[in-house]
Amino acid sequence: MQKHIATHNKIMHADEITAVALLKVFTDDEIIVHRVDHDTRDFSSYDIVIDIGRTFDEVKHFDHHQNKGGKSSAGLIWDYLEEWSEYPRISKLIEMVDMHDVGTRKAKSFEYPSLLGCFNISQIHSKEQDVQFDKAVDFAMTVLSSMREAQDEMEKSKEITANAYLFDKNPKVLEFERFTPHWSTFINGELTPYIKAVVWEDEEEKCWKIQIPPKTVGSFELAYKPLQQDPLMHFVHSAGFFGIAKSRDNLVKYVKKSIR
Repeated sequence: MQKHIATHNKIMHADEITAVALLKVFTDDEIIVHRVDHDTRDFSSYDIVIDIGRTFDEVKHFDHHQNKGGKSSAGLIWDYLEEWSEYPRISKLIEMVDMHDVGTRKAKSFEYPSLLGCFNISQIHSKEQDVQFDKAVDFAMTVLSSMREAQDEMEKSKEITANAYLFDKNPKVLEFERFTPHWSTFINGELTPYIKAVVWEDEEEKCWKIQIPPKTVGSFELAYKPLQQDPLMHFVHSAGFFGIAKSRDNLVKYVKKSIR
């Protein structure tokens, strides 16, 4: 279904850019954006009106200037979509946009709201500014889609790590049924200090892989001593956190030598 969205033209801001991107990412509708003058009064031909119109009704009109709740139009649309509890990291991002837009906390130069502001050009009355708006929305969609996919993958990672089993009966090494990119969220030196490595089979590359958990999520410090170069291994990273074996037998032999 097509949904026609009205928002203001000229200088673009992180809040209406993000609000449009949220609708594109979190609905199945075909979102068609119309950037109109600030003094527009007739919005009868639009399905949703964002950051303009001097009206806020939580259904069609989302001009945050009429709302005293400290939220920008991005925050109001996020509430409208009712996804905030499912995607807490995106909620944090939207909170940053809200604070930046209403003047509670100005975003730093390389934070998300400031980066969106970089899409503005000096000729704000030109057609090129509309092109820049579309580019800014695409950028915001990339960020939001990636965060959504990461959160969805996190739930799968939780299940995969919960179902992991001992590799070759070694109580310090877990084997995953398949690789999951967020495994260290659930297995690291702080949460599971007894686990020194995780392994999995990469069926596509026809090899077996091993990785040492970090001490804490996001840390480069390892929870166990670095992996060492060995003829049994096809590859060991110079930092010692990751290695590849061409066969399970080779990895079993390597783990027996390396992780006790």
